[in-house]
Amino acid sequence: IVSRSLSPLSLLLANTELSKLFMESSLSPSFRCCLICGAQTTSCHYGVDACRACTVFYRKARKKRLYACRWSTKRCTVREDGTFTCKRCRFDRFEQILRMSGANERLEKKAISQRITDLPSIPTPNIPPSQVTARPLLEKCALIYKMLSAMRRNSELNARPNPPHPSKINEEEYDILPCTYETMESSSRFLITGILDMACMLFPEYETLSKDEKWILAVNFYNRFYSFEAFYRADKKFSDDMDKMMGAYTSFLSVDVIDHFFDNCPNQRDNVEDAKSVFKKFISPGIPTARLAIRRANLDESEFLAILILTFWFSDCLYIRDEIVRIGERYRHEILRELQAYYREDLNMKDYAVRIGELFMLILNFDVTVLT
Repeated sequence: IVSRSLSPLSLLLANTELSKLFMESSLSPSFRCCLICGAQTTSCHYGVDACRACTVFYRKARKKRLYACRWSTKRCTVREDGTFTCKRCRFDRFEQILRMSGANERLEKKAISQRITDLPSIPTPNIPPSQVTARPLLEKCALIYKMLSAMRRNSELNARPNPPHPSKINEEEYDILPCTYETMESSSRFLITGILDMACMLFPEYETLSKDEKWILAVNFYNRFYSFEAFYRADKKFSDDMDKMMGAYTSFLSVDVIDHFFDNCPNQRDNVEDAKSVFKKFISPGIPTARLAIRRANLDESEFLAILILTFWFSDCLYIRDEIVRIGERYRHEILRELQAYYREDLNMKDYAVRIGELFMLILNFDVTVLT
């Protein structure tokens, strides 16, 4: 399992999960189990049994800024299919194996001063697996939102006059350019189309609605979600510049951008200067205010996904059937139940009612300050 190990093999076997993988890998001299994801492999990298996929990932990850945990728990399961595996937990798993084997002492030490600071460390509650509340809606939403984000990113970047190389797109190595009228228009079409697909995958009942009802719900969600996500992602992309927001998934918007925003607008008329003036007057105070609200809320990924679901079913002011309203009430109740379980079991939070109240106030404030 460990070649030229600098620490006793018994230290490696002390970990129950690793012990199981050791037993499985010892059955065959040619095929062993990757100690990171459990896949069958004949490879040995960095002195430990690690498949090529995990090794390539680790080599790249060591050169980048440290990832944040998808669920903010650092307890995500690392599977053979790494498509939707938490990158932080996969990286930590590899580091753990190297540390226990002593192999990391032979690796070149690399400065990590430029890595991003991870979310605050939270004590992990000692809850038996049988007592952990299932959270299917949050888990499903996480996967679908990731697919939606990838679709928007790929569509926008490939629509550029000089699109980046596909491998650079996949590695998130691209420039975030100033937003233009044409960029925002195409981005909006990508997003609203993606919302229609997302709703069908996330909410089975949505598929049974009429075409008009689907469109009403999708547009209502778009109007709320576009601005909220734009400020949420801007806080991650431009943490030191509170005067920017995401105008599209891969471009930013600020007061300085407005002078050239309408350059590629197909309807160039005499009122373009008036449009610029109104636009500046709207976003000049609006962006810093909304950015500050997001910064103070300090949402983690689970809370952001919960807000996504809650916002989709904020349909009380729409002219829709009572049956649809009841569907929305059921989903709001379900996501709040899962969110409470997350606070209680993962964060050891007792007074989570206050935090949930803060999330609702954040949603309502965005309705008032952004939508109006």
